[in-house]
This record gives sequence, C-alpha cells and structure tokens, in this order.
Amino acid sequence: MTMRWRWDWLPDLGSGGEDFAYAPGAGGHVLSGTVAGTLDDTAVDGRYEVEADPAWLTRRVTVALTRPAKTLELRSNGAGRWSDGEGVWIPALDGCLDVDLSLTPSTNTLPIRRLGLKLGEAAEISVAYVQAPELKLRPRRQIYTRLADRLWRFHAPDIDFTADIAVDADGFVIEYPGLCRRAA
Repeated sequence: MTMRWRWDWLPDLGSGGEDFAYAPGAGGHVLSGTVAGTLDDTAVDGRYEVEADPAWLTRRVTVALTRPAKTLELRSNGAGRWSDGEGVWIPALDGCLDVDLSLTPSTNTLPIRRLGLKLGEAAEISVAYVQAPELKLRPRRQIYTRLADRLWRFHAPDIDFTADIAVDADGFVIEYPGLCRRAA
C-alpha cells in the first residue's frame, strides 16, 4: 500500500510532504517513507523505516536525513527496552512501546492498531519521540481516545497539544488537522 501526505504544518513551521509505503508480512509490519520539505526554516530531506512485530510493537527504527545530514537507528525488545544502533541501552526510554517520528503521521498507526480501543475508550502510552530535523530523542506521554470508528483524539500532555485525527479503515491518517493530510 502506498500513499502521499502533504504537510500542512501549523503557521510558520514549514511545508512539504511524504511518499509513504506500508508492507504487511507474516513477521510483522514495515512502515517507510521519503520526506521532503522545510521545517522551522530548515530544509529536510530523507527516509525512514519502522519495523513492528505482528502485535504492532515497534522493534526497529531507522531515520536517514540527507538535509540536514543526520542518522538515527533504534532497536526495541518490544517490552519497553531500547538501544541505539550500536546496541547501547537507552535508559531514558524504558517503558516506551511505540516510536513517534515528528516527520510523519505514519507512526500514529502503531498505537491505533496495537491498542485496539473500543469507541469511547482511552489509553495513555509512553513513546520514544524523535524530533526532526535534529533527530532529538526523548520519552513522551501520549493519550489516544477513540471518538468514532475512524476518528481518534491524540493528546500530548507534556506539550499540551490535542488533535482529532481522521484515519482510514486500516488506521492510517487521512487528516491530522494543522499538520498533514493525505493527498488525493
């Protein structure tokens, strides 16, 4: 499955887009994308790939930006323990089950699919948050609430940010108000 998102960043943050591909498999799920645009007046170009197991738990993350030139590799045991590309444990991420890449709405699909919430239910999770373009890494709390069959409220209490995200039947973002929307 492939799709394209057009970045519609909040005023003065930037613009651009992403070509995205999803590949399901017996061993899990692979989310990958190519991004290009500007963010905070910085040109951003690059690729990412996120591998998740059959239960949608993140297992491997690779981000390779060509502008600015930066790379990041993370691995997770699927139970909340993370390491870098060299295998060095990152204690600050203990307990994080998902990754959230600020460059893409695709990583919202991971908790949406993994949590399996019923209408009206909510869950608070901890994620390994990767802020672009710096590729700064930190833990972050997030709350997902299922408002309707294909509508989820995303709340990041650490930064007091809330958005109602429309998704398709597979849990991939159609519209993330103020941040992106799927291109026709």
